Amino acid sequence: MSVGIIEPRAIARVEALRGRTNRVSIVAACVATAMAIAIQGLWIPIDADVSWLITVCERVLSGDRLYVDIFEINPPASVWMYLPLVWLANLVGAKPEAAVACGFIAGGLASAFATLRIAAGLDYTARRPWLAGALPFIALVLPMALFAQREHAALLLALPSLAALAVLAEGAPLRKSSIIASGVAAGLTVVIKPYFLFAAVIPAGWAMWRRRSIVPFIPGLLAGGAAIAVYAVAIFVFAGAYLKWLPVIAHTYGPMHETLWKLLLGPSFYPAICLGLLFLVRRRPSPVAVAWLLGAAGFLLATFAQAKNYPNHWLPQAGLSLAAVAAMLDSQAVAKTRKLLVAFALATVALCEMYRWMIWPDPAVASAIERVAPPSPSMIALSPQLTTGHPVTRNVGGHWVGSRAGLFTASGAAYVGLQDPEARAAYDEDVRSFAADVRRHSPEVVLIYRPSKRWLMREQPIRQAMRQYRPAAATGDTEIWVRQPLDR
Repeated sequence: MSVGIIEPRAIARVEALRGRTNRVSIVAACVATAMAIAIQGLWIPIDADVSWLITVCERVLSGDRLYVDIFEINPPASVWMYLPLVWLANLVGAKPEAAVACGFIAGGLASAFATLRIAAGLDYTARRPWLAGALPFIALVLPMALFAQREHAALLLALPSLAALAVLAEGAPLRKSSIIASGVAAGLTVVIKPYFLFAAVIPAGWAMWRRRSIVPFIPGLLAGGAAIAVYAVAIFVFAGAYLKWLPVIAHTYGPMHETLWKLLLGPSFYPAICLGLLFLVRRRPSPVAVAWLLGAAGFLLATFAQAKNYPNHWLPQAGLSLAAVAAMLDSQAVAKTRKLLVAFALATVALCEMYRWMIWPDPAVASAIERVAPPSPSMIALSPQLTTGHPVTRNVGGHWVGSRAGLFTASGAAYVGLQDPEARAAYDEDVRSFAADVRRHSPEVVLIYRPSKRWLMREQPIRQAMRQYRPAAATGDTEIWVRQPLDR
């Protein structure tokens, strides 16, 4: 059967399969959606990274120029992917956090159902209740505090695009429109972070080797390449300043890395357990499980390449590994008792991951700010940590006036060594930038990260800018300084 052409009887069998699994997928989707809304709306707020990027979007929409008036250490896609949602929130008068959460809930549902629709082409007889039940939870509930992170978006794009590769690898029928859409999804995954190229190339290489031909993959390859090319052109046209900023980031923030053993062990831990569970199934992995496992390996390599070992960097490979095991549980050749045991172990792994990703901002910081500062204060942070100023600024209704989220460049330059001329220049520029922001905007609140306070306050431009500020409260690693009236 040629790719892109589906026989009527094949279509009938696919539709019958969907009918048998629809009830499971719909019920799972409803439950997962309700849980996601409860988690994001009532329990765990949008995290520091997303909160900061929402702030950047608001500044850009109000007229600030990205990488000129407001700086972000990541490429423009990190901002642009949230920009339509923040714009829509402003248009309808909603909170941007709500718009972002709703956008990702819709994306999670679309990803789960598209994945099931594509995977149905691999087997016309077996039902897929395990996968139909697991995918909505992987897409919507698993991320917890990592919800709406860029890695969450990458996971949602990878699930259907890698399933499409599995279908093509088997020579099963797949509409040309689905091939092109999966190629665009793969290209957008790379756009989100270039490191994610590993997660696209490794499974694609396997699929072409298995099919012994590149021809069925050409529409998807062209579509993915076009998505990346359009993004590259957009950078030159709309964010050319990033290209000047990039060498500074690469020389300072880029070299910072986690201890080697933590970097190797941490991100690999949960995928390794899932791989062990696959061995317990004692069946040859299905093509879609193989594609997801290879994608997980690619995301794992991306984590090693970034070398930061942040919790969000763990998410894509963890989600794909869980999906791979769930796909194997649908095999009719696996004994029911063994399925139940593996499913219980899989659920335990998922709960452990969710527990690790239950990250809350310290509520004491927000309470202290509300106690000592005026309502809706203008704010900035003297800190190399993003989490010092975000999401607490938005949580207290504050207004961020800094041109950067924190002194990342200064911290990275110090890590590299200030004897390096380029590092020294970047360090001095970052210090001067903070001082200039304070002088220009006179924020009502300055949040100071205690562990870095001593070395930052040694810098004369910072001391000069902070002369008008005095400590008003402290909690944990954060000091809250407020602006004092000028002496008369």
